[in-house]
Order: sequence, then C-alpha cells, then structure tokens
Amino acid sequence: MGKNKQIVKVLVLLSVLILLFICYNQINKKHSNLQVKPSSQTAELKESLNFRITWKSYSGRGEAIKKIVASYNGLNQTPYHVTVIDGDEDLKTIETLLSTSNTPESSTNVATSSTIDIYMLPYRYVQYFGYKNKLDNLTQDFTVEKEYFFRNLWKLGIVDDNVYGIPWLGHTMGLIYNQNLLKKAGVDPDQIKDLNSLVAACEKVEKSTAAKGIGLVGAEHNDVSWMVNQFIYGFGGSLVSEDGSKVTINSDKSKAALEFYKKILGAHAQESWKTDTGVEVMNTFRNQKIAFEIQGLWGVTDIWKSGNTFKTGVIPLESIGLYPEVGPMMVAIPTNLATQKRTAAMDFIRYLISSKGQEQIMDGEYSPEHDAYYPFRIPVRTDSAQSDIFNEYPEFAKFIGGFSNPSIDVPVPLWQNIKDEYYAPGLHLVMEDQLSIDDFLKNIEKQGNKILNNKN
Repeated sequence: MGKNKQIVKVLVLLSVLILLFICYNQINKKHSNLQVKPSSQTAELKESLNFRITWKSYSGRGEAIKKIVASYNGLNQTPYHVTVIDGDEDLKTIETLLSTSNTPESSTNVATSSTIDIYMLPYRYVQYFGYKNKLDNLTQDFTVEKEYFFRNLWKLGIVDDNVYGIPWLGHTMGLIYNQNLLKKAGVDPDQIKDLNSLVAACEKVEKSTAAKGIGLVGAEHNDVSWMVNQFIYGFGGSLVSEDGSKVTINSDKSKAALEFYKKILGAHAQESWKTDTGVEVMNTFRNQKIAFEIQGLWGVTDIWKSGNTFKTGVIPLESIGLYPEVGPMMVAIPTNLATQKRTAAMDFIRYLISSKGQEQIMDGEYSPEHDAYYPFRIPVRTDSAQSDIFNEYPEFAKFIGGFSNPSIDVPVPLWQNIKDEYYAPGLHLVMEDQLSIDDFLKNIEKQGNKILNNKN
C-alpha cells in the first residue's frame, strides 16, 4: 500500500512538472513572438534616412541635434529612422555628394556619396546649389509653413522663385556690451538709440576707463564682409539690384557707410582692428579691453564659459539703425531622392520647423568642461520671441527681430565669387589705407558685373 502511494506521488509530481514546462513554453513563445514581430516603429528594423549636418555628430552641437532627431524618431510613423551623419561646410565635398546619384544605402551608417538624404546647409549654399539645380524644388511642399517665417528670411532659400531650402535654425548679430564698463563710464545702454549715441558712449567709456569703445574687424577675412555690410545696408546702400542682375554698391550711401565704419568707429576700436577677425574681437571683449562688440549670441555665452567675470547686455542692431547679419541654416534634399524617402524627409523637416522642434533648439549644447548647456543658435520662426523658451535666456530674444530686416552677406549665388576674389580682400586694403573707398567701390562694380554677367 505504501509503495502505491509513492508511485502516485511521483506521477502527480511529473504531471505538475509537465504542466509547468508547457506553460513556460507558451509564455516564452508568446514573448518570443513579440520580439520577432516588432512594431513598425522599431528603429533597428527601419531603413536609415541620413541627415548630414555641418558639424561632427559627436560634437556638442552634433549631440544637441541628435537629441532633437531622437525626439522626432520617437514620434516618427514613417518606415525610416533618421540618422545624423558627420558633416562640414566644405563646398566641394557637398557638391560631390549632390552630384552622385542616390542609390540604396548600405546597412552601415557610414556616409558615402550615395547615402545622404537630407542636408543641413548655410543659406548661401542653398542659393548656390539651387542655382545649379542640384537641390529639389520644395515650393509646393511648404505653401502653408512659409507663413511661419519672416519674409526676408524665407526669401534666402529661394532661387528664381523656387524654394530650395527651409529655414531651421540661425543667428543674428547684436551689439553686446560690458555692463561693468558702461556703469563706470556712466553710460545708460537704454539711451543708445542710434549710431551717434553709440559713438558718444564709446567716448565716455574711453574717458572714464582704460578700455576702448568698440571691437571692429578689418582683416582679409570672411568677417570683414558681413561686418561692413551691416553698415552699408543700414545707411541705405545695397550690394546688388532688387533682381540681382547688377552690382549697386558704388553709391554715396555705401561710401558714407564705409567712411563711418573706418574713420568714426575706427577711432574708437582696439588698436589692432585693421588686422583682426571676429575671434580677436571676442578675445579683446573677454579681456575687458573694449566695451562693445558686434557678435551673435555666442558673444554672450563666451563670457559665461569664461567664468562670468562681468555681466553683459544686448542691444538689437536694428534699434540703432543697422541691419544685422544673419546666418540661417536650412534643410534641403537632393533632386534624386526616391518618392517614399522624399515623403519621409518632408515629414522630418516639418517636425524641425514645428513649435516643438524649434523649442528644442534652445536646449543648447552640452559643455563637459563646464558641466552646463549653452545655446549656440536661435529658432527662426516669427512666433519664437513670444515663446516660453526664452524665459531662461531673455537676452537672446533680442536677437530674433534681426531676421525681419537682415543684412544679406551673399544676396545672389554669384556674389560668393565676388566676395572671395574682390570684396573681402578689397575691404582689407581700404582699412589699411592701401586703397581709397572710391576706387574700391568702382572696382567692385566693374569686376562684380563681369561675374554676374558671366564675362571673363
């Protein structure tokens, strides 16, 4: 009898073990099915839509952009996963990429000439490549969204009435000042409302402190071009005609602007200004040797990063009669993008220019050295200045208005050639007293019109 009981116990135990084994298999099979059949949103099983930026993806700015992209990918309903690819602003490299037909990507995320689907480009490159028909025409894709932007900013992505680039993030220049120096000199920044009051403020600073008034650039460099143009536009001058067919810089207004910059402000600039670029101006401002500088928001964050040794303030350039230089970065796509990818690219671009996408720009880039985040560009929508995103950085909201009436450094694609060959080098010679303002303006008119008319 006892033996029978033991047999029964063994059979019961075996039955329980078998049931447990069956249940485990069912649960494991169900779990396994969930892994084998992921939803369409699983990034690993999506094809990459490669987004080439103008910085390294591992840089602070690259990481900041990757956060925005990750936010999009979390909502993304398309069959593609947007991947950030290292890039730069090398014109020849970008031209090579655009000139090569788009073919199916490899399984890796290494960018080759056949794998770039979306480009981040400076506006001047959008104009250059749009002029060469190497970017896709987006005119019909963003008929509603164009109302989000300042009209003059939106125009920077247009060539021959066709839209080739969509504004995404950017900068404008402002007059940044050292609050400590102004206080010592008894200067009220709220009373600086035109160029004359700026000059008067510089004079007071120089009488009351060891600092000079304002930082200027005069070197044979890209910086001298955009810096001086702000004054030419502000004085009512222009670089080219409205239709872009003729050089118009040779005017009394342009001459007055150059004379003011060189002779009036130059007398209040740092001693080395004729050979300085924007980098040297920032160094001089950081060392409190000048009271004012014309820079983007990085002129403010640079002081924060250097230990907040003094407080800064910002005066919008448009409030003193200048047209601020702007540098919008745009998003564009190549002409040969496959239909399904093109649809996905449009979805991604719409996210970047949405209110949410624009807000994320102000999250800034991370600085390991300072264990802090710093904004490096600002949003470009007209409604951004009223957004809560500037609550933490109210001074940066003052830069937004600059998009309304900007100074355009490269107003037409071919001006880039004029600028590199004649304009920037000529401006340096003017500042060094090696070329008269009159001769400079005449030469730009002559050589510029040759280039615009494709003459040798």
